[in-house]
Amino acid sequence: MNHATLKIMRPDKQRGLTLMEVMVAITISLILLAGVMQIFLGSRQTYRMQDGLARLQENGRFAMDFLSRDIRMAGYQGCRRAATTVNNTLAGAIPASFNPGMGLQGWEASGTGPGQTYNISSTNVATVSTVGGGWTTAGGTTLEDFQAVPGSDIVRIWTMGENPAEIDNISPGANTVVDTPQNSVFANDEILMLSDCTNADVVQVCNIQTIGSGQIRLNLNAGCVPGNIAAMTLSTSQDGQVSRLVSNIYYVGKRNNDPNNPPALFRRPLGGATLLAGNPEELLEGVESMQVLYGEDTDSDRTANRYVTANNVTDWANVVSVRLALLMRSVEEANSTTDSNTYQTAETTINPMDDRRLRRVFTTTLQIRNRGQ
Repeated sequence: MNHATLKIMRPDKQRGLTLMEVMVAITISLILLAGVMQIFLGSRQTYRMQDGLARLQENGRFAMDFLSRDIRMAGYQGCRRAATTVNNTLAGAIPASFNPGMGLQGWEASGTGPGQTYNISSTNVATVSTVGGGWTTAGGTTLEDFQAVPGSDIVRIWTMGENPAEIDNISPGANTVVDTPQNSVFANDEILMLSDCTNADVVQVCNIQTIGSGQIRLNLNAGCVPGNIAAMTLSTSQDGQVSRLVSNIYYVGKRNNDPNNPPALFRRPLGGATLLAGNPEELLEGVESMQVLYGEDTDSDRTANRYVTANNVTDWANVVSVRLALLMRSVEEANSTTDSNTYQTAETTINPMDDRRLRRVFTTTLQIRNRGQ
């Protein structure tokens, strides 16, 4: 009977890794892992910067678009060149801030004039009341009371809405009516502007009727709030146009006035029957500062002779252009280094907090179409 030979390995014949070899392998693995991590972190930082910059540039373009579109149309009253006199037929107490004939008005933030440096003192800037909060203007009307971020200018636009309807007929009387094509889109209680090439009227439509022949009838009477005065007299002819009255206040604010929220561009449209500014609408976040200069025509040639702040405008009716600058920042810290730069915005130096946010300045000069050449 054959027996298999049992071979027992002696300890001195075994093969494996020594402790030194294991340590070398671990060291090499750690070096490779560190390299992979470095590549990952670098790629992640690059992505964060590219994403932050893309969002910043996109927000900057949209903010400029919102403001540019409205500012260019400031004071638009159909074929009538804007003036400060508009016939107001609305009844009741009219707020001091309600002045559609202004067309355009601004308020200068304290400490942000040309040649000055405005230091943003905190990452989480608290909003303050616009009444007594440091905003000033020259002439015009008062600024309504709401919360805004200090150090940024405020601008208000008054204009006749887009796509006005032709006036087919005006019938004056105790219940003045205005007939327009049926495709006109208006709603009960809206504040409207009627305009021809000579005159303009501000009215309220209390109710709307369909009268056939492709027409609707706007009833202008005292049956709504605030309603129209009883003995109203319209200065507009039936060859004019009618559209909504549009008013927008643009400013830098914060959502819910919470200082921990990022600064954003806000808009307050006309609030309806109160004739005051309505609820705030957040348009775009990341607007850290808005600076505005107004081009004033001093020799009646419809071109700007000088650019001044809102508190140095001689006559708002002579403002024919606007120089606008926005300092935009990324909402999150996306930079690899601390930003300790200052930024030039419409001749004002803005010194933001030293953080890792990305920042860019957007600047444009806008011609007011209804006043310039």
